[in-house]
Amino acid sequence: MNADEQDSIDSLRERLRRLEAAVEASGIGIWEWDVPTGVLTWNARNRELLGVTPHQSLMIQDYPGQVHPEDLEAVRAAYREAADRPDGGELVFEFRTRPGPDGASRWLQQRGRVQKDAHGIRRVVGATLDITDRKTIEQRRNLVFGELAHRARNGFTILMTLVSQTARSATDVKAFADLLMARLQAMVDSQDLVTEVADGSLPLGDLLGRALTPFDASRFDIGPGVREIHVANDAVVAFALLLHELSTNAVKYGALSSPTGRVLLSVLGAPEGEVHLRWQELGGPPVSTPSKRGFGTRLLDVSLRNNGGRVAANFDPQGFQADIHFPMGEL
Repeated sequence: MNADEQDSIDSLRERLRRLEAAVEASGIGIWEWDVPTGVLTWNARNRELLGVTPHQSLMIQDYPGQVHPEDLEAVRAAYREAADRPDGGELVFEFRTRPGPDGASRWLQQRGRVQKDAHGIRRVVGATLDITDRKTIEQRRNLVFGELAHRARNGFTILMTLVSQTARSATDVKAFADLLMARLQAMVDSQDLVTEVADGSLPLGDLLGRALTPFDASRFDIGPGVREIHVANDAVVAFALLLHELSTNAVKYGALSSPTGRVLLSVLGAPEGEVHLRWQELGGPPVSTPSKRGFGTRLLDVSLRNNGGRVAANFDPQGFQADIHFPMGEL
């Protein structure tokens, strides 16, 4: 071997070393499938990504066992599509790995090229990328968008009910505007609370502190355990409107219309995961049963129907009472 040939070999080896270093630094898995023999050749990173031991020999029959069962058919379809093209061409697909001992899966993207000759497919070569972080971000984003859409639908439903019920009870335009603005302000205040908390629920004590302030909170007796109850975020707005409506009615017609009247809020026994909250008015004028359901009952029916919430109103002559049932929010 002369010096020029040796220099060419050394140069080729150096370029190969650099390429291998770059591939290793990038975290890319490299793979090859020899179609006639069925032999798979994977580099160390590809084995790591698919949970295969370093020295295990691999055949194409071993590959499906590394793919999540729910994604296996999509992977096979991608291979079939590439194999059916006359020139083979590129192969791109995403899938999850089979869950590990901890139950977790990786999201992988594989890109390959199908190589054909006159006898058919000879080999498929390609690379594997770990896209778990990207998929996690996408899933979180989709959850956020779904939650926003859900809350928007609930908000519009509440708003339509609010306008309809306010219009029915108003005697003139000013009365309608004043009452509607008060109810809308209750919605705004409660929504502020929703955005101030980072978890999935709000302590009822925080909601009561804001919702009852306009009605003289000193006239409300809050029983043991009430403040510690958690209300799910998607129920906060409806719950705030319910409290606002019950308080407004108490001021107009019920216990708070009397100088000595009071409202008692207490927790009663309920099945695990549920809350039974009682609103009890005491010391007010005699109560009579109305001819139709009030706004508060209608509002809770509309807002919490899909969350298992309900209210039972009792127009006891000694004082109005409402039993409010709803799921406990997660801590």
